[in-house]
Amino acid sequence: MVRAAALSAALFLAGGAIPVAGSIAMLFAPAPILIFAVGRLHPLIRTMISIWLAAGLVLVAAGPVAGVGYLATFGLATGMMAYMLERGCSFELIVVVTTMVMLAVVTALALGMAGSPDALLATLHHALTEGMERGRSLYKVFGIESGVPAETEATIVHWTVRLAPALVAMSSALMVLVNLSLFWRWVGKHRLTYQLFGDLAKWSTPEWLIWVFLATGFALFVPVKALDTIALDAFVCVAAVYFCQGLAIMSFYFKMLAMPSVARAIIYLIAGIQPVLAALVCAVGVFDLWVDFRRLKPPSQEADNFGDFF
Repeated sequence: MVRAAALSAALFLAGGAIPVAGSIAMLFAPAPILIFAVGRLHPLIRTMISIWLAAGLVLVAAGPVAGVGYLATFGLATGMMAYMLERGCSFELIVVVTTMVMLAVVTALALGMAGSPDALLATLHHALTEGMERGRSLYKVFGIESGVPAETEATIVHWTVRLAPALVAMSSALMVLVNLSLFWRWVGKHRLTYQLFGDLAKWSTPEWLIWVFLATGFALFVPVKALDTIALDAFVCVAAVYFCQGLAIMSFYFKMLAMPSVARAIIYLIAGIQPVLAALVCAVGVFDLWVDFRRLKPPSQEADNFGDFF
């Protein structure tokens, strides 16, 4: 228990101590406690004690603000994941519920610390602007010009602030998914009484999600600023889900073609960072509802009759 809590606390603290690599390591903070507790005797008691012990270690190492931050983010996520795993929930439900709760708690804490939504937006805008300036100064130390005009930097800051809720939600969902995957591969197949992950190459979104996608898309044209911002963040989140379905379709055909793992990883990486290709993968995920690229749906009776008619 002490080792699991200490490792979880260390991974969390790495996010603030090590640039870039520390942020990646921080995503795995729930994994040690999940591996230690879930599927064993008194799992929820093990989980809660480990979370509080890890929060205490973070508090001692980095102060009370960091300790509360751990409890409100990774501690909360770890507890929810452990509880839902013990209840036999699907990975989709665990990801959605944990992400929504984390987003609500983080938003409430941020608003409480800032005092108002306007103050929160101003603080976020100021922090991003300072980050841009620090990056520019770092480039100058090495004798390199960033080459990014001030207008472009201002645009990046503006859109980052507008998309902040979507970015937090997607980061939280990625964190939950990564930790569930690590737990499943490490010990979950032996400890859980159900199949957490099936064949992800055949994974699909529920059909009703297309209505959410269309509704948020049309809401972007509503001439109300607050509603427009909410619709934009929701649209980006739903589009990210369809992007994952597009990746599943790619994986399905990669398996059929027996493509090497290294080549797959490179293509996935390019699809994630290249905007045009990412939009194309998302579009494939959306149109899979009608086209059925993987032929997973059974043929309908109406289609058979139509073919017999011709």
